[in-house]
Amino acid sequence: MRKTVFTLITALFFCTSIDAQKKLTEILDFKKTSFGIKSGANLSKVALNGKIAGVLESNYRRGFVAGAFVTIPIFKMPLSVQHEFLYSSMGADVLSELNEKQNLRFNYFSMPVLLKYQITKKLTAFAGPQLDAIIYGREDNKYGTFNITKAVNEFDISATWGMEWWLNKHLVVGGRYMHGNNKIYPIGNVSTYNRGFQLTLGLRFHKAPPLPPPPPPPAPEKDSDGDGLLDSKDKCPTVAGVAKYGGCPVPDTDKDGINDDTDKCPEMAGVAEYEGCPFPDRDKDGVTDNKDLCPDVAGSTKNDGCPIVDRDNDGTLDAKDRCPDEYGPASNEGCPEPKVDVITKKVDAIAKSIYFESNSAKLQVSSFGPLSELAQMLNDNTSYNLSIEGHTDKTGSNKLNMSLSNKRVSSVKDYLVNKGITASRITAIGYGEEQPIADNSTSEGRALNRRVILKFSN
Repeated sequence: MRKTVFTLITALFFCTSIDAQKKLTEILDFKKTSFGIKSGANLSKVALNGKIAGVLESNYRRGFVAGAFVTIPIFKMPLSVQHEFLYSSMGADVLSELNEKQNLRFNYFSMPVLLKYQITKKLTAFAGPQLDAIIYGREDNKYGTFNITKAVNEFDISATWGMEWWLNKHLVVGGRYMHGNNKIYPIGNVSTYNRGFQLTLGLRFHKAPPLPPPPPPPAPEKDSDGDGLLDSKDKCPTVAGVAKYGGCPVPDTDKDGINDDTDKCPEMAGVAEYEGCPFPDRDKDGVTDNKDLCPDVAGSTKNDGCPIVDRDNDGTLDAKDRCPDEYGPASNEGCPEPKVDVITKKVDAIAKSIYFESNSAKLQVSSFGPLSELAQMLNDNTSYNLSIEGHTDKTGSNKLNMSLSNKRVSSVKDYLVNKGITASRITAIGYGEEQPIADNSTSEGRALNRRVILKFSN
């Protein structure tokens, strides 16, 4: 009878669960259903109620619990419904007034239905009803051990509530209290009711991720450039070529416009006239015959393949020297520079080497050498006169700058006179700030404006 009832209860539980799922498909998220197993310990006793309950004492006993659970989340809410299927050992140690001990054990098939609320990511609270169906009952007393299964109430309806702490997404520690509402087993005129605490460790299984879709079938082989080689074997799949070169065009290694297949010198740039080879150099002077003005006589690359001829040894070959018998610089096509031009260049260089003490007309020691050279040039060229111009930047007043520029050119003149140059050959004029050559608003511009200009004339 008990097995039949147990089977019917289980079937009814599953049917009810299935029917509830059909009705709650708009509330419950069945796609995220998870399953798990759990195991732990019960600490239980019985509550006593009856005429002589006061002479009995109910103490806790330890039991075992194990089973499985199914959790179904509720859409868009921190709530879920959990069904559990447990094997649970309950009972108590009862003492009489004479300290006679009765050990009661009730083994149940328990089916809690819990509503769970997620307080935080790790902490969950739950509560709900629990149906307990007796599987086996036993009593141990001073007279021996007795099977009391038939004397135990077949069912108990309990209320249970508790908390869970998730160690990670798979492991959970749970604790709950169970409060039975049905009379369980009579002890004389005393009724008993299940009470207990439960501590479990659970392991939750998640659905495996769906398998990735099978890869698409490989695309048919193509020959993009139409050269007869499939792209997978063509080193140049977008450019038509030949099989000899892996589908690439015939190369031109030396980049002379002649393909290697017809180039007799494939690694040296050449010309079609010589089948891809460079122009020859009959006299081996480094100038090819097409550019060599003397192809049969070794010459110089500087003279278009002809021997170097430079009679005046001025570095300008006679062929390009306007004055082949006179020594002159290349900048003047081999001819000597006019004397005036040479003097002017030297005088300009000396002018840039004249320095004064800051805000003073006193010459710096570094100026003595260049000025001594200038005095010597005046002594060597007695027909020439010298004009000295002094200029300042715009720092200070115009009057002060005019005075400073006049004093400075006078210092230069006095130095030259002391070196033996006749004063009448020298003109010294100060212009102050009146003739700038650069922007006075920048330090670079002011430095250019502070200058001495020397001019030779005859």
